[in-house]
Amino acid sequence: MGIKLSRQKCIDMTNLLKGGGLMRKSIYSQIMILFSVILIIFLLTASWSAVNLSGIQDSIGDIMSDNYDSVVATQHMIVAIERQDSAVLSYLFTEDSGPLESFNQQEVEFMRWFSAAESNITEPEEPEMLEEIETRYLQFLSSKQNLIRIQETQGQEAANDYYFEEVFPSFEQAKDATRNLQILNQERMISLKETAQRRAQNTIVLTIVVAAMTVMIGGALAYRFIRKTIEPIELLTDKVKAIADGDYDQKIQVEGTREINLLSHEFNAMTKKLKIYNEMNVLRLMEEKKKAEAIVDSIHDAIIVTDADHKILLVNKEGERIFQIRENKVLENHFLEAIKEEALFEKIKSVIREKNKAGEEHTLTLKRNEKSYTYRVQITPIYRKNSSFIGIITLLQDITKLKEIDQMKSDFISTVSHEFRTPLTSMGMSTGLLLDEVPGELTKDQRELIEAIDEDQNRLKDLVSDLLDLSRIESGKIELSIKEQRLEKIIEGALKAFHKQIEDQKADVAVNLEEKLPKVRADYNKISWVLINLIGNALRYIPQNGEGKIIIDGKQVGPMVWISVEDNGVGIPREYREKIFEKFAQVKHEDDETAGGTGLGLAICKEIIKAHGGRIWVESKVGEGSKFTFTLSKEEN
Repeated sequence: MGIKLSRQKCIDMTNLLKGGGLMRKSIYSQIMILFSVILIIFLLTASWSAVNLSGIQDSIGDIMSDNYDSVVATQHMIVAIERQDSAVLSYLFTEDSGPLESFNQQEVEFMRWFSAAESNITEPEEPEMLEEIETRYLQFLSSKQNLIRIQETQGQEAANDYYFEEVFPSFEQAKDATRNLQILNQERMISLKETAQRRAQNTIVLTIVVAAMTVMIGGALAYRFIRKTIEPIELLTDKVKAIADGDYDQKIQVEGTREINLLSHEFNAMTKKLKIYNEMNVLRLMEEKKKAEAIVDSIHDAIIVTDADHKILLVNKEGERIFQIRENKVLENHFLEAIKEEALFEKIKSVIREKNKAGEEHTLTLKRNEKSYTYRVQITPIYRKNSSFIGIITLLQDITKLKEIDQMKSDFISTVSHEFRTPLTSMGMSTGLLLDEVPGELTKDQRELIEAIDEDQNRLKDLVSDLLDLSRIESGKIELSIKEQRLEKIIEGALKAFHKQIEDQKADVAVNLEEKLPKVRADYNKISWVLINLIGNALRYIPQNGEGKIIIDGKQVGPMVWISVEDNGVGIPREYREKIFEKFAQVKHEDDETAGGTGLGLAICKEIIKAHGGRIWVESKVGEGSKFTFTLSKEEN
C-alpha cells in the first residue's frame, strides 16, 4: 500500500510541474523582452567598466611584479639571520654542535634569498642597499668564527663578552640593513596601491551611476511583470512551507489565468494524497514504537534512557520495579527528581564529562525492603553520526547472587588460611630446629629433604599471608591511614628493599618525576607495598646480563597523579593482560613456565589502589617490556 501511494504521489508531483510548465510558456515572451532590454544596458555598462578595471589591474600587476618578490626575499633573509643568531646563542650556552649545523643551513638559506633580491632590482637605491647588506652580513659571519675560536681558546666568559661586543652588534647591523631594503619596497608598494585605489574609486562612482540608471529602467519594466506572477507564487510557497511543517490541510483558491487555475487544482489534489500517506506513516511508526517498547519491557535487566539534559526518556518494567517509579509519571523529569540515587547520577555525569564513547561499568548497591541488592551498572553514551551527544543508556544487571557466592568464597578462603597459620608456624619451627641440628646431626640426604620441606612451607606461609591480606581488603576490614605524602619519599623507600638485588643484576633504575609534582593522598605502607611488588616483578623479568632497565615515572594528569613502573623485560602476551590482576593469575611464556610466586600480588595491588579511589592498568608488548600505571589523588588545595 505504501509503495502504491508513493507512486501516486510522484504522479501528482509530475502533474503539478506540468501546470507550472504551462504557466511558464504564457509568460516566456514577456521575460524575453525584459531580459533583452536589461542585457543591452548591462553590456554597455560592463564594457565601460572593463576599460577602467583594466587600468586598475595593470596597477595591481605592477605592485606584484615590481616589488612583492623583493619584500618576500628580504623577509626570508631576516628570518634566516635571526635563526643564525639564535643558533649562535644556543652554541654559546650548550657547547653542542647541533646549533652550528643549523647556523650553516640558515647561511645557505640567507644567500639563496639574497641572490633572489639581487636579480630583482626594481628601485634605484637597491644596488647600494644590497651592497651594504652583503658587507654587514660578511662581518656577522666573520664575528661568528671569531667567537668559536675565542670560546675554544679563552673560555666561556671571554666568549660571552665578545658576543655582546662584536657578534650581536654585527647581527643587528646586518638585520637593519636588510630591513631598510624591505621598507623601501613596501613603501613603493603602498604608493602604487594608493594610485590604484584612486582609479578604483573613480571607477566605482561612475559604475554606481550607470548601474543605478540600469536598475531604474529594469525596475520599471519588471514591475508590471512581477505584479502578475509573484503573488500566486508567494501563496504557493507559503502553502508548501506549511506542508513541510506537517500541516497537510492546505488548499489554494486563486483566481487568474488558466495556467494558474490548473496549478491550484493539481496542488490541492497532491495535498489530499499527502495527508493520506502521512496518516499511514504515523500508524506504522506507532506500531514500531510499541514493538520496541515491548522488547525493552521484556528485558529482565533495568534500562533507563536519559537525554543530554539528564531528563528521563524511557524506563522499562524492571527499572520501575527497582526504583519504585512509574514511567508515565517520570517522563521528561530530571533523573534526580525521579530516582534519588546521587551515586548513580554522578557515574552517569562522569561518563559524559570524560567523553568516554565506549561507556563504563560500575557496581551499585541498593537497599530495598531492608535487603541489599548489588547491580552491575553499564553506562553507554549515545552519539549521532556527526559525533554529537544526544543521551545516555543506563543498564543495571542484578548480580546479588554472584556477589554472595563470591563473598562466601572469600570467607571460606579467609577461614582456611587462618586455620593454616598455626600448623604452618609449627612446621616452620620444627624445620628450623632440625636444620639447626638441635635434635641431632643430619646426614646430607636428610638435610636436603628438610630444606625442601622448609622451602615449601615458607611458600605456603606466603600464600596464606597474601590470602589473608586480600580477604581483609575485599571485605573492607583493612584500615588505611591516608595522609598527604611526598611521592619521591615513597619511591625511595620502596627502592631500598631492592638495593642489593639491583646491584647484583647491574640493572639500570631511573626515577623521572615531574617538576613541582603535588603531594599524593595515600597510605605510605600500602602504596610502598604496591611499588615493591611492581618493582620486584620488573626485576624478575628484565634481562639479567646488565642490560635490564626500569623507569619509574610520576606526573600530574588533571586531578590525579599517575605513577608508572616500566621495564624492558619479556613483556606480557595479549591474552594475559586483563587476567593478571585476577587472583592466582600467572603468566606463561614461550617456555611454558611461570616465574613463580603466588599469583596474588597484582590482585592485592589492584584492591589497594581501588581502596585509594584510583585504578591500575598495564601496557605491554611481547619482547619489548611492560608498563604498569596506577593513579592516586593529589593533595587537596
